[in-house]
Amino acid sequence: MPRSKEQNEEIRAQRKEAIMQGALAVYVEKGYAAADIKDVAEHAGVARGLVYYYYKDKRSLFRDLFAHMFQLSNKHTRYHFSQEGTAVELCKQFALVMFHNLFERSLHVMFFFRMRHDLRELFTGEELRGLMWRDNNLQVMVDALRQGMEAGDVRQMSPELLAEQFWGAMMHAMGYLHRKKKNLRADGHDMEQIKALLTDEIEAATESCVSMLRP
Repeated sequence: MPRSKEQNEEIRAQRKEAIMQGALAVYVEKGYAAADIKDVAEHAGVARGLVYYYYKDKRSLFRDLFAHMFQLSNKHTRYHFSQEGTAVELCKQFALVMFHNLFERSLHVMFFFRMRHDLRELFTGEELRGLMWRDNNLQVMVDALRQGMEAGDVRQMSPELLAEQFWGAMMHAMGYLHRKKKNLRADGHDMEQIKALLTDEIEAATESCVSMLRP
């Protein structure tokens, strides 16, 4: 019995998602220059020809990966700040999620650490202005902080500047925690041990980020 249109679309979506996950793993491991379609296919568990069926070359595949990751990031940020809670509470939970992603979604975190090196290899300046993934994330945060200022929960200042400061503090803390995680891993600790050893520093980093928001 032939498959329905809906079944074919579902299969296509599953295959493309597998390819995206394979491309993500290869990119984090090797970067764009050293990445190979063969490696992506192996990580995805599909034939190399299937990758070429969807993507004409490596560049088109990794352009799609970057756009996919930016969309996921923006979707997560919009959803997070649409939840109930004060601006300070939402920002605190956002920072905690980002820090814990170092363990729970490490490939995603490593993508964003690495991707800045390859943006201009894959996109023109005009295309990059159109993507605006970071600006989109910051705008969601700006809106939340502005509401917090109106409610008296957040210090009075430029919400745009405060969002930049909060974001920058969070990124610096993530870089520090990533280096600590890497060093502890090299010392022979397993992931659960590392999470336990970094618990206090994650809490301290979160509080440090949030402290700049309070009146």
